[in-house]
Amino acid sequence: MLIILNERASAGHGGRRWRRVEAALKNSGTVFDVARTRSVEEADRAVAGAVSQGHDVVVAAGGDGTVNSVLNAIVDNRTDVALGAIGLGSSNDFHRPFADDRRLAGFPVRLDRARAVCADVGKATLTDSAGATRRRYFVLNASLGVVAQGNAFFNAPDAALRALKKTNVDLAIAYAALVSIGRFEPIAVNVSLDDGPLQPLRMTALGILKKIYFAGGMHYDTPVAADDGSFAVNVWEPMARRSIVALILALYRGQFIGREHTQAHRARRVRIVADAPVDFEVDGEVSKVRAADVEIVPRAVRLCG
Repeated sequence: MLIILNERASAGHGGRRWRRVEAALKNSGTVFDVARTRSVEEADRAVAGAVSQGHDVVVAAGGDGTVNSVLNAIVDNRTDVALGAIGLGSSNDFHRPFADDRRLAGFPVRLDRARAVCADVGKATLTDSAGATRRRYFVLNASLGVVAQGNAFFNAPDAALRALKKTNVDLAIAYAALVSIGRFEPIAVNVSLDDGPLQPLRMTALGILKKIYFAGGMHYDTPVAADDGSFAVNVWEPMARRSIVALILALYRGQFIGREHTQAHRARRVRIVADAPVDFEVDGEVSKVRAADVEIVPRAVRLCG
């Protein structure tokens, strides 16, 4: 087992949290190696090294961004090593819903290779305003609109948000959401589902899901499974700011289907084209894009139980 460690997770708390998990792993007799990484490139090299060294499990120890980095390295290296995770981050949506039998030193973990399951992966091909493209894989979700803008602000905080992230993550998320809602205006894009034509769409947010959990506790009630070969595609139609707040509060209770100004769809492919660059989020990583082509890669990775 190789553990790829991001000590900067959760606004720098990751290192302290890791020391508790490390002690628990050693006490349990688990044999593991550790690679400390600070970039996607370092994660990619660590995964390639893990394969050559005979590791059959690579564990992302950090937040959801660390999981995404390791996932991309595994898929890019076309290796069948299983992906595990230790939740040292702020929200740890990859681990939700949290289970008592998947905790170590109080933190959520997925380390059991014997219970690994094959899961679909979303592949997002992103095109920027200069026409350059890059590819990112995801196992949680992709989004644009107010949710993506909230993630962008959370990742590049002002002084108040930086202070909150160090002391109270839930308050930090709430503050980022309120600031983003205050700044937000509906976005106009063109969207195609599967083989359908591009259609103009004004919206508050669009979520492309392989997992219903996002943003540290919000969750949809649109069914989607890790290996069902499709996305849940959820649209927040244009709405007043008070309605955005009401929907966010409802999502903390898992209520979306049937609410006013919402749409729920299923698709294997989603194409988005914007007239001007928009924030597009993939498992918490936000980029400015002019177009995004998102498709299912069936059963492309094994996830530890």
